[in-house]
Amino acid sequence: MIDLHPPPAFIQIAQKQTPGAGQPLQLVPPSQSQPRQPPPSVPQQSQPQQPAPSDSQPERLEVVPLDVGRYLPHTALSATIVITVVPPTGTVSVFTPGFEDSPAVFRGPKTAGEIRLNGPTVYIHLENGATSYAVEYLSWREP
Repeated sequence: MIDLHPPPAFIQIAQKQTPGAGQPLQLVPPSQSQPRQPPPSVPQQSQPQQPAPSDSQPERLEVVPLDVGRYLPHTALSATIVITVVPPTGTVSVFTPGFEDSPAVFRGPKTAGEIRLNGPTVYIHLENGATSYAVEYLSWREP
């Protein structure tokens, strides 16, 4: 049996001919009679010039102190923590004083890891779009 109903609307739209379709694209170069105008210049404001970063200046990161001494004993050498990162695509780095060259990196949405301790404070750096974090303390190690 042959069905003589018209095809559905989405097929009719797809079959509709577009004017100019199938013809090569015509690119017209700008006329040579009109000289190119340079973009309007922005007035220069006197801003203090910052020195270019060099090997003598370490990279500066914006960090937030985190007081772990409220939750862990002062004799703890390391702690196992879970960090929840918002948004889940963000990253949180935990820096310990004395071990700045090797931060503990926690990727979102939720990551467990061990951090070294060297006092009651560690420093948090939010990266890759992270806006906030939450810390859960699981355990610690003492001498």
